[in-house]
Amino acid sequence: MVYESIVEKLFDEENDDIIELVQDGGQVVKFEQIAVVIYNTEYYAILRPLELKENEVVIFKLIEDDEDSLDLVVDEELSKKILEVYTRDVNEIDE
Repeated sequence: MVYESIVEKLFDEENDDIIELVQDGGQVVKFEQIAVVIYNTEYYAILRPLELKENEVVIFKLIEDDEDSLDLVVDEELSKKILEVYTRDVNEIDE
């Protein structure tokens, strides 16, 4: 499927393609999508870089505007809260 934006691709529940993001220097980084979660009315994507260890993830805030983009979450407290929401949601599904 062809997506108009990265945000559209992340919201597609049927999508299991590798997510490719281009850094400012032009380097392409490949990710596996773990989840999209809502925290404080904002959407966040939890992605696992393919070249890192299995249990390491990166979190991006989804920016829905004219260009639809991602903003890397660097705040450790915010990252912990987002991962807590994800863990809670997974546990609720398993019950």
